[in-house]
Amino acid sequence: MAATEPPPETGNDVSGQEAHPSFAHLSSTKAGASAFLVAGATLSLQILMHRIVSAKLLNNYAFLVISLTMLGFAISGVVLTLLQERIQKRLADSLLIGSCLMAVSAVAGISLFATSMTVAGAGVTRVALVKSFMAWTPYALLLTVPFAFAGTMLGALLSDERLPTRRVYFFDLVGSAVGSLVILPLLRFASVEALIPGMAMVLVAGIGLIVRPRSARLRGLLALVFLALLVVFQQRNEVFSIYFPEGSMLARTRDPKLRYVLEYTQWDPLARIEVSSVPGAAPITGRLASLFGENRAFLARYKKLITQNNYAFTYAVDYDGRPESLTGIEETIYASAYYAIPVLRPKVAVIGVGGGFDILTALRFDASKVTAIEINAATVDILTNVYKDYFHHWVSDPRVTLANADGRHHLSTTRETFDVIQLSGVDSYSGTPGAAHVFSENYLYTAEAFDLYLHRLTDDGVINMMRFEHHPEREMLRALTTAVAALRRLGVDNPRDHIVTLTERSGEFTALLVKRRPFTVAELARLQAWAAARPSFAISAEPGPLRARPTNAYQAFLGLGQARLERIFINEYPFDIAPSTDDKPFFFNFSFWWHLFPENPAIWAEVPVLQTSLVFLSALVVLVAVAAVLLPLAVLLHRGASAGRHRVRLATYFSFVAFGYLAIEIALMQQFGLFLGHPNFAISVVLAALLLFTGIGSLFADSIVRRLSNLRFVAFLLAFVIFGEFFFAFPNLPSILGLPFGWRAAITAVLILPIGLCLGVFLPTGIEWMKRVSPDLVPWAWGVNGVFSVLSPLVAVAISTTLGISALLLCAVPAYLVVSFSLPESA
Repeated sequence: MAATEPPPETGNDVSGQEAHPSFAHLSSTKAGASAFLVAGATLSLQILMHRIVSAKLLNNYAFLVISLTMLGFAISGVVLTLLQERIQKRLADSLLIGSCLMAVSAVAGISLFATSMTVAGAGVTRVALVKSFMAWTPYALLLTVPFAFAGTMLGALLSDERLPTRRVYFFDLVGSAVGSLVILPLLRFASVEALIPGMAMVLVAGIGLIVRPRSARLRGLLALVFLALLVVFQQRNEVFSIYFPEGSMLARTRDPKLRYVLEYTQWDPLARIEVSSVPGAAPITGRLASLFGENRAFLARYKKLITQNNYAFTYAVDYDGRPESLTGIEETIYASAYYAIPVLRPKVAVIGVGGGFDILTALRFDASKVTAIEINAATVDILTNVYKDYFHHWVSDPRVTLANADGRHHLSTTRETFDVIQLSGVDSYSGTPGAAHVFSENYLYTAEAFDLYLHRLTDDGVINMMRFEHHPEREMLRALTTAVAALRRLGVDNPRDHIVTLTERSGEFTALLVKRRPFTVAELARLQAWAAARPSFAISAEPGPLRARPTNAYQAFLGLGQARLERIFINEYPFDIAPSTDDKPFFFNFSFWWHLFPENPAIWAEVPVLQTSLVFLSALVVLVAVAAVLLPLAVLLHRGASAGRHRVRLATYFSFVAFGYLAIEIALMQQFGLFLGHPNFAISVVLAALLLFTGIGSLFADSIVRRLSNLRFVAFLLAFVIFGEFFFAFPNLPSILGLPFGWRAAITAVLILPIGLCLGVFLPTGIEWMKRVSPDLVPWAWGVNGVFSVLSPLVAVAISTTLGISALLLCAVPAYLVVSFSLPESA
């Protein structure tokens, strides 16, 4: 179908000023500047909210809360439908009032969430999990309020017939790009508590300078709100003081008997790092004694506790530089790798430094070199600067090299080999920072990661991966299946001879030792003698004669001996223990969808956290969307509209635009995060580039559509680009990981460029069509797009965790093809 010619767009003051006197203050340039500022503040505040929620709750619940907050954009469609004429008559004043309300509600909502004693952490049963959801849901819904004001302001600017939609949308996306680009680096210099009121003040002051309120009342409102935000900024630590849920690590600081004291906190773009003083003895010696040892003198050296987002913990031993001060560390399960190698002065790579326990273990065994790789810049700063006096004896040791980098990326860019590669619980069950659409991805435990580790071992080297375990086994069992498959890809016929597992006698912790070469008789004897002297743990699986009846799943799996039987075991196991891959890096998702309603009572006792979370949140979003968005819009538009007969097609158009865009956004962030070398760059480079190029595509949408004849050819071009990059560009990215970061960022931007240009065409083209044919339906379309912008991340998570990230990316292709055929009189 031929393209329809849109009305000309102007770049200066627009028509209609006589009918709306206050509109004279808002040229299209000022409208664009306002959209830029509101969008930038919105994305920045979303990321900052995510950080607060992550520090309050377990990290992978942050995306649930933040996804729910985006209902505010859907609700703004109702607000616009009710008040569109009034808002547009006084658009400049409405922007000023809206920015003040957005700033105040954001600060108040975040403060209430952070300080509330009723917001509970995750439960361990299905009922407890649902109760946890119900505890934080009211606060999450409260957090929708600032996004409702943001959506109302942006929707008013985009839907105004007198403003150029494509130009406003361009500034909207560029503002979001700048927000995503600057907010994470700012976390290196300022705390989240400071940035929240700071961004709110930037929003209010910026809008005030753009629209320049003429009435004394509005100037007074602006001054009052700015002054209130300034007071909040000065009292930020009290206003945003996080109350830690019961059962969390830092909840112990409220118990005077434990004598825990929270001494210091520092925000990192990835997480919040907390340092606490502890009473000088590990508190879990009875249940997890394998982690701390039995030596009383050594236990007294546990003086500091470092936590990440109030969850992942590591104890920092008081090491005074004397070898004698480490006596006792060789009794812990951390030392198992050193009894499995014949090397006297091993070269060691530690992924995840924390409080330095793995480094101290390596020094206790006289390591010749320790490459310590830590992804959190805040942790590195604590070790080398803030607590320099406490850590300097090992930080300044000439054998230790401390690198602030992603562990896997660091190993990918070097050919150096190591005698020991140590991974001790290297994660906090966290997703990509700032992204509200992911769930517990971890690229350190994928099949591709194990291939890399094996290639970075010396001939006699060993990988020591240690993690908590469940009953029945699944977490370290998945690690075991991944290691066995990696050994088979390396050409090993009998992986069982290359693997030893050691397990806490409670069954709650396991160390997995993997070697390139088979374990020798001498190495096994040394390990057996050492483990036999330990009361807290023992060897749970090892090479040697098979037992007639395996006593654990590790033995059962290793005893199969054939790849075909191993695949059958994995397929028939009641939990998902198949090796995770870079395409499905959800190592901690052990549940299947059928676990929601299993027939097996043993499965019913377990909580399918991800699946339950998605179902609960989807149901809640649908309920709220129907009650607060779709029904009100239907009633308000019942009188009919000129495009009413196209309403189904238009609803399809704007809902699939929302899903397709978010599917591509999430998939690209996952795809390039590892390539760029740090999860933060998924925000700073990928998201910023995608938003920027989408904005440019919006600016030139009319030209793009005209040159390609119609909107359908834009969708076909998008499909061609996605398929081309998926099959020819993405597979080659691992081979160029060694390039300097600037080159990798440039390559990422080049690959995103054509995708973003195509994506930028669809939303403004649809809105422009509606402005010409049925302007009264624009707020309705904005609300529909908002509803599906909330539902789409949930669908995207379900697709990526079930089918893979590649499937999620490819799903966007048919979505946009549907979009291109849905717009009446296709542009």
